[in-house]
Amino acid sequence: MRIKSENLFNRRYAVLAVILLIAGWAIFGDKGLVDVYRLIKERDGMIKHNVVIEAKNRALEEEIRLLNTDKRYIGYVARRELGMIGKNELLYKLEDAPKGAISE
Repeated sequence: MRIKSENLFNRRYAVLAVILLIAGWAIFGDKGLVDVYRLIKERDGMIKHNVVIEAKNRALEEEIRLLNTDKRYIGYVARRELGMIGKNELLYKLEDAPKGAISE
């Protein structure tokens, strides 16, 4: 009787070992849960990056449309980026106060 119970005991350990081996492979193995979790995080990061890029593209498309159609916007860009001034405009350049000067 003792041999039968030891044999059953050994079988239980063998089954448990196989189950643990399969579980370990399913979690840590190639295409396991850890790998799937990492891929999900990577995918989510790419989706966020794509959303940012799409927003920038829409803004650039709008700027292109304005540059092709809106003369006031062209003037604004010329002033902002090139430092140009329009007709009948005056440019005032203000210098910073000297370092020891008191400003009120």
